[in-house]
Amino acid sequence: MQFKLTTPNMELWRIENTFENIPHAHADFYQITIPVTGTCRLTQERRVYSISGGHALIQHPGEEHHFSLGPDGGVYIVQVRKQLLVEGWSEQEPELDSRPLFNPEDIKKQMKAWTSELLLRDGPDPLAVEETEDRVLTYIRRVVGKNDSRVLNGRHVDGALAPGMTDILEFIHAHYTERLTMERLASLVYQSKFHFIRSFTQTVGVTPYQYILRLRIEQAKEQLVRTRASVTEISYSLGFSSPSQLYRAFAKATGVTPEQYRKGAAPRR
Repeated sequence: MQFKLTTPNMELWRIENTFENIPHAHADFYQITIPVTGTCRLTQERRVYSISGGHALIQHPGEEHHFSLGPDGGVYIVQVRKQLLVEGWSEQEPELDSRPLFNPEDIKKQMKAWTSELLLRDGPDPLAVEETEDRVLTYIRRVVGKNDSRVLNGRHVDGALAPGMTDILEFIHAHYTERLTMERLASLVYQSKFHFIRSFTQTVGVTPYQYILRLRIEQAKEQLVRTRASVTEISYSLGFSSPSQLYRAFAKATGVTPEQYRKGAAPRR
């Protein structure tokens, strides 16, 4: 069985049972091959490894590799764009643990969470996808990074965001109904988008997407009470990619559907 999810900067794979692929390399991606059940026989740069029980191997960009699984085998594969993984390290080519150890149950839990976040979205909001990418990146870096001192720490990043926080929040309040991107927001404080996500979260207490979602939900409440606009009209006017995206977000935030809220099902304050 094979399952793959692709985002602009990553690929997440789950491969189970008997499997074998042909020698290949990835020009611009790091690959982390993580065995979770059985044994994975992996050939990398003409060396053969038998890995199991979360003992992973990293394939650097350009390194030829291939692997095979038996009937009881299972691996997770995380492919991350090179530029994204090295971003934030003091060196262009970071020192990585070539044989990182993952907890099999933990990586299963993380992969389930990441794939659920991506699969549950209709016409994924770019901000939400990038925040999921950041969670994957943070987890992978924590396991494979050999020297944490090479990574920019949160305190350093925060200092760059704080002076522009008012401008950032004013911009979001003025444009939250638009289809915003993380690059656009990060450019206002001259940060990379993934440093911006972490800085914003540490400063404000929620991620940029969560903050924008709260604004959209509050405005949806206003429109449901004060206008006769349909839920579909409201969803598109507020920047949601589809009515179902509004339904899920609204129900999660309020405990009722938009129609129930309009009819007075929401608790009175």
